[in-house]
Amino acid sequence: MNLLYGNLTRKFTCFLGIVGVSSAITIAGYAEINQQAMADTRPHNYTILPRISEIDRVYVQEANQAGMAEVELAKLALERSKNEQVRQYAQQMIQDHTPLNQELMQLAQQKGITPSTNPSPKYQALKAQLSEFDGSIFDEAYINEAGINGNMENLVIHTRQIQLGQDPDLQAFAAKSIPVVETHLQLLDFLLI
Repeated sequence: MNLLYGNLTRKFTCFLGIVGVSSAITIAGYAEINQQAMADTRPHNYTILPRISEIDRVYVQEANQAGMAEVELAKLALERSKNEQVRQYAQQMIQDHTPLNQELMQLAQQKGITPSTNPSPKYQALKAQLSEFDGSIFDEAYINEAGINGNMENLVIHTRQIQLGQDPDLQAFAAKSIPVVETHLQLLDFLLI
């Protein structure tokens, strides 16, 4: 019985070896033929966009949405708030996030990603909710929701990209954005005192 089993094992191993070698030859041949076909048919002005991972695409969408929300909610604060410190904070948000948003849009375009140009339903709902308030009630809601929660969410979005993202340009953008977000959180500490 052992002789029969050993014989079958050798035959099966030999069979697997033949299948493996022939598969490797076939794949290598296919890759070479495919490369030649691609080289022969590609127009000379054709640009190949880099392959972007899903985590990088999600990052662009989320960072774009959060950045747009920071600017839109800050504009609302300039309309609604009477508190000079809150107004200065809102102006700082616009000043810091507008160029970051533009840079992210340029990066997205280079990577072949088209992020939404409209705020997400989540941010639209927050803006609608904040629009119902005035005076110190608005200031408190704006500082807590757009300020603290918004910046903490931004921090998570950018940190996740640095740790898990695959595109070096997007990781560099995230790394550049984190100190801005941290500064905003520090500014909020002064508003809360």
